[in-house]
Amino acid sequence: MQLKRTFLSWAGPLFVTFSTTGISAVTPTMPDAGRQTVMIIDTFSGCTERGGTIPCGWHPSRNDVSMYSMVHENGKFFTHISTTGGCTSIGKLFAYSANDYPVLKWVWRVNKLPEGGNETIKRKNDSGAAIYVIFKGRLKLNNIIKYVWSSSLDIGTVTPSPYNGRTRIVVLESGPSLCGRWIHERVNVHDDYERLFGAIPPPIEGIGMLSDSDNTDSPVSADYGDITVQDMME
Repeated sequence: MQLKRTFLSWAGPLFVTFSTTGISAVTPTMPDAGRQTVMIIDTFSGCTERGGTIPCGWHPSRNDVSMYSMVHENGKFFTHISTTGGCTSIGKLFAYSANDYPVLKWVWRVNKLPEGGNETIKRKNDSGAAIYVIFKGRLKLNNIIKYVWSSSLDIGTVTPSPYNGRTRIVVLESGPSLCGRWIHERVNVHDDYERLFGAIPPPIEGIGMLSDSDNTDSPVSADYGDITVQDMME
């Protein structure tokens, strides 16, 4: 099925526009015994767009995508972000229900954290790495969960975004102690949405990623690998 629509969402400080004309929608089947238990959002096969910078099927929030590249290491491709002062997120339209597929899993590696980054303060709101889950919203007033690797906030911290009251930031990793290592993350998006917004989650429209340092103007570097959703916790 071909979509002809524009997907708009406030993702932190960024106004993300995903033009989806000609892009196939990814929609899960209704719950039944034969439904797949895992859906792949991306495994980063090496396919790129925008002059070999961003992975195929992803859309940037800004024209400057110079901080993105596709890297091959130990038999695997992954998306690499490296910038000093940049703030371009990328997003992928991926429609599914957190009620059917509550678990989101991915792997990431932060190589360099933004110096002095603090997601609670607008002038310091930079993250070493971030994964956005963007929910369907009326008139595009989307609720968003932003899972981050923070420079300074404690693991488990939950805070509204200083740029967007509809975004909740959840700190999964903190500080430099695990920098340089691939870390596997697993979150229950359904339960997190109920906890953070006090309601059953609406359909999910897309997934985004961002490593930025426009506020601290310091070097930041991170890598993003396989991203999947599944129907139950292992």
